[in-house]
Amino acid sequence: MVNNKLDKTFGPVGSFAGIIILLFGIYACFYSWVGITTIVVGVFLAFTNTGTLIDFENRRLKFASNLFGFIPVGHWTEIKPGMKLIVRNVSKTYTANSASNRQTSQKQSDIRIVLLNDSGAEVMAVKKFGTKEAAEKELPELTEKLKLV
Repeated sequence: MVNNKLDKTFGPVGSFAGIIILLFGIYACFYSWVGITTIVVGVFLAFTNTGTLIDFENRRLKFASNLFGFIPVGHWTEIKPGMKLIVRNVSKTYTANSASNRQTSQKQSDIRIVLLNDSGAEVMAVKKFGTKEAAEKELPELTEKLKLV
């Protein structure tokens, strides 16, 4: 079984805010028990992410939200005849608003191997890469392991 981490659920701004809340919670623990609740909220915001679990033996994939970074929640998708893997360029824009009503946007681009169903619709992202060459190198290996040929 392979676990591929994809994105932070709350984006880079939410993750940074979670770390700040976590640090505040650690400080607050010295003065009050409320700090423990603050730590839990901070850890949840900072470390919750999305990922894909791949079970090669049973030919299935699971797109999951990893709560606190290690508790996968999602459902399994069985590999069916006609499904295939492709390489796709993905761009995401994260937007945050400040207290003075100013908007800050951050754009992130990456390359992903994506699972398509028999009609060509995207089912889920399987793995994330920094370069197209690395994704194209991994694509035949994943296709063979999942027996999609």
